[in-house]
Amino acid sequence: MSQRVNKEAEFAYGAGQLNPTGAINPGLIYDMDEMTYIQFLCHEGYNGPSIAHLVGKKSVNCSSLLPGFGYDALNYPSMQLNVINGRRQTVGVFMRSVTNVGPPSVYNATIKAPKGVEITVNPKSLVFTRSLQKRCFKVTVKAKPVASTAFAMLSASLVWKSNRHTVRSPIVIYSLQD
Repeated sequence: MSQRVNKEAEFAYGAGQLNPTGAINPGLIYDMDEMTYIQFLCHEGYNGPSIAHLVGKKSVNCSSLLPGFGYDALNYPSMQLNVINGRRQTVGVFMRSVTNVGPPSVYNATIKAPKGVEITVNPKSLVFTRSLQKRCFKVTVKAKPVASTAFAMLSASLVWKSNRHTVRSPIVIYSLQD
């Protein structure tokens, strides 16, 4: 019997809940509004008319908007870093904000990173004294060039853990070869 291998790895699923009853009480959430998506699309190189059509507005002027924060200009659990060929090291700084939707809690960070990848998070603990309180953190990913194949991908993760919840953020480091 042959074993099926999913070459997309972390690209094949998201950071969301696989347990529907657990989704009712997730602990932390990553809030995003329409402007966050617009900033992200501008950051990705889409033009104003394309974005305006997508979000149902008359016009969007990307040059008049404040840019989104961090490497990807998005507040999302997943993070991905494209390692650029020929460089000694590629660095991505991801700015994230989470909202506590549970009771007062302390979340501590745990990083899992493969060889050749250095990941740091600051702060390493998030202290919430009440529900609906927001906290920001910064994830820095430093990656050496990936081995030269048609497509190379490494998997890492950031896990925030409290005494009640575990919130996982996949981190993908990839390289598209010419």
